[in-house]
Amino acid sequence: MKPFRAGGVPGGMRTGAVVLLGTSHRTRGGIGTVIDTYRACGLFERWDVVHVVTHEDGSALHKLAVALRAFGLFSAMLVGGRVGIVHVHSASNASFWRKSVFIGLARLAGKPVIFHLHGGGFPAFYRRAGPLRFLIEFILNQCAEVVVLTDEWKAMIQQIARNGRISVIVNPAPLACLRIASDRRTERETVLFVGRLEPAKGVADLLAAVRRIEHRFPRLTLQLAGDGDREWVAREARDLDLRSRVDYLGWISGESKHRAFACATVFVLPSYVEGLPVALVEAMAAGLPVVATRVGGIPSVVKSGENGFIVEPGDIDALATALARILEDPRLQQRMGARSRAIIESDFRPERVIARIEAIYRRHGMESRIVDKASPNPEKGWAKPRDH
Repeated sequence: MKPFRAGGVPGGMRTGAVVLLGTSHRTRGGIGTVIDTYRACGLFERWDVVHVVTHEDGSALHKLAVALRAFGLFSAMLVGGRVGIVHVHSASNASFWRKSVFIGLARLAGKPVIFHLHGGGFPAFYRRAGPLRFLIEFILNQCAEVVVLTDEWKAMIQQIARNGRISVIVNPAPLACLRIASDRRTERETVLFVGRLEPAKGVADLLAAVRRIEHRFPRLTLQLAGDGDREWVAREARDLDLRSRVDYLGWISGESKHRAFACATVFVLPSYVEGLPVALVEAMAAGLPVVATRVGGIPSVVKSGENGFIVEPGDIDALATALARILEDPRLQQRMGARSRAIIESDFRPERVIARIEAIYRRHGMESRIVDKASPNPEKGWAKPRDH
């Protein structure tokens, strides 16, 4: 296969659907949330998007069955001429290799592929790949366009692949979170973490930081939302004598997520590796001040001293100090929360983000089936999205 050459589309506009390859929108994780937001905002209706689910939560056998079903459906669509363009949502590791099979099929059929990279672990994944690095480079070079979440990621991909068409498009803020700011009803000193419960997310550092400041805040509660190793976290909390301070929310979505963001005082994400986490965007949309680490694309949206504080990964003292500064100052909470919301309003509103996705579809020969009637226009407004 020769690398895809961007440019004019032979024969004019492409026929067929936009085939979106990615995890189920019900699956836990950022990609599922992004796809759910696309759907809620009407993208699927305007562009005849067919979502082929390549991954879903469940047992190993169930995941295999989902992947095989996706492979069969996608192959049938290619043979039947029903594919216009392929929009691949991928992370690293197994997600990348799984999607590479679909990318290969699409390119053999002459279909352009938009590779949309999520997750902060891609550089480490590439380094660990050893002799398989050439295959990663080859796959990226086959794509008509690569979409990344931050300028830093764009530079990273440019170091890996020769693909000259790389776009930076942030993930859209979910619609529900944009409605939370007006519902804020903080009643106590609540620190909210949303993410997988594992060392790479800095959960142990967070517990240690809370231990250092708890004596200053009698009502302090640390809420941990997400799946992962809860038993490990419970042991860490017990060793620090923090059991009465920690509230385990489990995986949250829908109304439970709405309540968690509405009642929090500050959002914290002390990760060692990240891209541009959807949970962070959600927290900012909800009008929360943020304490997070200087990793991935986080510094591009968390401006230390403006809408929160940035600390170095593993710096427990700085993490504790930043949390305490926000918890002790209601005016600072209000000012930083308002600034978080303003950043989202400026750069992360769904209509603005989806307008850029739609521009990519048009650039590669697709035409919406509701031409110009409900297409997002970041300058002139947007047709009202449906609730989902």
